[in-house]
Amino acid sequence: MRIVVTTIRGGLDDFVNQAFGRTPTFTIVDVENGEIMNAQVVPNPAANASRGAGIQAAQFCIEQGADVVIAGRFGPNSYQVLQAAGIRIVSAPSTMTVKEAVKAFLRGELTQPVLRPEGGRRGMGRDRKGSESDETYHDF
Repeated sequence: MRIVVTTIRGGLDDFVNQAFGRTPTFTIVDVENGEIMNAQVVPNPAANASRGAGIQAAQFCIEQGADVVIAGRFGPNSYQVLQAAGIRIVSAPSTMTVKEAVKAFLRGELTQPVLRPEGGRRGMGRDRKGSESDETYHDF
C-alpha cells in the first residue's frame, strides 16, 4: 500500500501539513504487512501553481500510485479528483507526525476527510494577517 502524506520539509518525523494543494512536499510511504518499508520525500510540483493547485496535486498523487492520501484538509476539487481515482482520503491533525498518522490510519483511527469550505482561498490554513484561521471546517 502506498500512502502519500502532505508535509512541509518531509520525512517520517515531519508533521502532517494542513494544506493539500499547496503543500511544499509529499512524503510517500510504502507499507507492507502493516509495516513501513520505505519513505521518500518529493516536492509538490503544484505548490506554486497560479491556479488549480489542488487538482494538479491530486493528479501528482495519482501518478505516484497513491492508495491513500493524508492531509489536514482538502479542497472540493482535489477531493473529487482523488475520489474519482479510487484513492482513500483521510485527514490528520497538524500535531501528528507522518509516522504517527500512517500508524493511526493502519489502526483504523483516521477515517474521514476534512473539506475546506468552497471558495475558501486562505491557503496553508492561515488568514491574511498570517495567524491561524478560526474558520469552521466540516467533517464529511
